Amino acid sequence: MDDDSKNLPEGHLAALGPRFLAAMQKRTAGQVDAALEAFGDILKTEPRIAEPRMEIARIYLEMGRLDDAEAEVREAIRILELGGQWTEDLPEQVVLAVAWALYGEILKEKASSDEVVFGDPAVFTGLIEQSRAAFSRAAELDPSDRNSAVTAMELGEGAEEEDPEPEPDN
Repeated sequence: MDDDSKNLPEGHLAALGPRFLAAMQKRTAGQVDAALEAFGDILKTEPRIAEPRMEIARIYLEMGRLDDAEAEVREAIRILELGGQWTEDLPEQVVLAVAWALYGEILKEKASSDEVVFGDPAVFTGLIEQSRAAFSRAAELDPSDRNSAVTAMELGEGAEEEDPEPEPDN
């Protein structure tokens, strides 16, 4: 966060905690529209926190609104990389790793859409490479995140198999 946001009274962010939990409960209960509205209201109060944006991105991903999901998670990553983590329950690098893994998942989902699969091969390859890089970044930030490490390896395999080297004849 910028210097001004660090000088805000602690209660400013603490008061948002119960609202965040209520939004999470709405999401868990399947009240997607109410959850989106609640997360959005939190961001109206304090737009410089990443966690509500990550939850909005997850909801958009589940809804298939991939461009919206990507925009939200990219902003969350930007905020986190500037030191704008809100929650203190997890180490900074773990929260940032979760954001990068979410970004990778969104890009992977975009790459699997019919318009990309049956469209320009360069777009497909670019999305897969970006997704692989995002999962790699997540695994680098949080070495315990085996899921991201495995997904990055799987996505990397496709790129390596595109242009295999010919086997020498013996």
